[in-house]
Amino acid sequence: MATGDGSEVRPELDRRQARSLVFDALAAAIPGLRIEALDEQQELYGDLGMDSLGFVTLLVELESKLDVPLADEDLMTIELFSVADLVDLVER
Repeated sequence: MATGDGSEVRPELDRRQARSLVFDALAAAIPGLRIEALDEQQELYGDLGMDSLGFVTLLVELESKLDVPLADEDLMTIELFSVADLVDLVER
């Protein structure tokens, strides 16, 4: 979809699509993680055992899958504690 100024606008994702992208990115960032075992209520660090390196890997995976850079400034203003927080971010 074009905006008229030469840039493209990515269509919004519905919850199912956002959830699928997040689950795939989590599986890529956390070795041995099974997508079937994921749910949105899980905490990234407490339940999934994510560490800081895994979090950076996750963000890189999401940027790649979305083909959109995630700005550090934006990430600093939101709280990403659970899988649902990530799905909300991607859904926007």
